[in-house]
This record gives sequence, C-alpha cells and structure tokens, in this order.
Amino acid sequence: MAKVRVDTIWAPVADMGQACAFYKAVLGMEPTYESDFWTSFDLGCVNLALHGGRETEPVGGWIPSMNVEDLVAFRSAVLAAGGKVGEFHDTPRGAVLDLFDLDCNKLQAMQFGSKAADLAKQV
Repeated sequence: MAKVRVDTIWAPVADMGQACAFYKAVLGMEPTYESDFWTSFDLGCVNLALHGGRETEPVGGWIPSMNVEDLVAFRSAVLAAGGKVGEFHDTPRGAVLDLFDLDCNKLQAMQFGSKAADLAKQV
C-alpha cells in the first residue's frame, strides 16, 4: 500500500467564530486558513482544523484525516478489511472520503488535487 500520513485532525463546531477565537487564544497563533466552514491551524507535524456548518453531525469528537496517494485503492482496502465508506466529495484541497472502522469510528482520507467525480468513475 502507498504511503499514508495523518494530515489533519478536525472537529465539527457549532459556532465557527467562537471556536476560532478559543483556539487562537489557546494556541497563541493565527490560522493558516479561515472561513465560515473551515479553519485550519498549522501545528508543524499536523493541521488542527475546525469544520463549521455541520448540522448533520453531532458537535464534538475529533476526526483524523489522512493524506493518501490513491484514494480509490485506499477505499478498496477499507472495504476489504470490513469497514464502511461514504461517498467521495470535493474540498478545495482535493477529494475526500468518509470511512468507518469496525466499531463505526469515523476517519477521513483525502487525495490532494483529485476530483470526486473522477474518482467515483473508478469504482
């Protein structure tokens, strides 16, 4: 399997403004990217991010997001190991796939520079 590394750990937040102010104060730094839906802090070895506008998910809980070279192959490996997968979706950095382990713990994987529609054609 190709190299996999944790790129981002993120959490859904109810109020981006309040959450962003909290993490700016706690981390003592400005975010590297900030919007109503995504705010990211570069911690050197990993990005810590906040995801706003997530009414469909409960608030609370951190989600590791991995950077993979081949998201379609990674999806196949998750399914072969007994996990579950969602649908590909686009972000400004590339296509993302929600994944669930055997205990329904949520993970996420991203292939930088890819498009969800292109990857979906490969499965």
